Amino acid sequence: MAKPTRRLGRGLDSLVSNLRPASGQDQVRPDPNSDALALGSSTAIESRMIPIGVLQKNPFQPRRTIDSESLRSLTESIRHTGILQPITVRRDSGRYQIVAGERRWRAAREAGLTHVPVIVRQATNEQMLELALVENLQREDLNAIDRANAYREFCQRFSLSVEAVAERLGEDRSTVSNYVRLLDLELPIQDMVISRAISMGHARCLLGVSDSKRRMRLAESVESQGWSVRALEAVVRRDRSSSVESTSEGHETSGPRDAHIRDLQLRFEEHLKSKVVIHEGKRKGTGRIVVHYYSLDDFDRISEIFGVRPENA
Repeated sequence: MAKPTRRLGRGLDSLVSNLRPASGQDQVRPDPNSDALALGSSTAIESRMIPIGVLQKNPFQPRRTIDSESLRSLTESIRHTGILQPITVRRDSGRYQIVAGERRWRAAREAGLTHVPVIVRQATNEQMLELALVENLQREDLNAIDRANAYREFCQRFSLSVEAVAERLGEDRSTVSNYVRLLDLELPIQDMVISRAISMGHARCLLGVSDSKRRMRLAESVESQGWSVRALEAVVRRDRSSSVESTSEGHETSGPRDAHIRDLQLRFEEHLKSKVVIHEGKRKGTGRIVVHYYSLDDFDRISEIFGVRPENA
């Protein structure tokens, strides 16, 4: 099935058309390789060469991380052929802020260039943020957490609702909302998403786990054992089922004894990296400890922790 074309936002065309050439600059025929054309402008202005030291990064850049390998490749390309696509900038107190093209700017610095070609535009802060966000969304390699931060910054900086941001960018409301919710996860889990140790599907599933420590353990299991999203969903469903069962059997109360049992369960889980449920028996000093496993490899891992190996091993 053909991959659907990403929508760019109904307000984008009008937004870009309002980016006026800087005063005193003549308009020329659009360069097919220019940022202006790539961003939808019907006219471009003559690019100029400026010292690379007067450029500043876009303060509204949603991308927090740039893949080092792709940056290295771009650096080598620029070192051999130069910058073919000018960097779009705006004036700012005698310097220039990058509107679009920060990767080219970073690569040019690494390549040792002293001057770079730019196209000077006028843009408001809101336009800067929106254009930077759309440029990165078009690349489709913006990690989920950077994208979530960009959506949230858009909401906060311009006092817009999730629905308004979705409308502005031509996205579904649920899409924007699902990304923003990822920021409710613990920072170590967000880092796993950024490094792609776990996927957005895993992260969304973890949002259904209310206990922070349990979320962390599950995320670590996904990373270390390579669980699929479906396997993680099965674990979360079993967790919920076990919780309902324990409550119905009267094993979970609000008393100090229950807090002690819960603490023991957490300590077992920390050691075994799996869900553990302790059931106290009716007779004092009796009960059972239930250790969950979610694949044969998981079973073998836990067995080794207990020092139990198959006879044919």
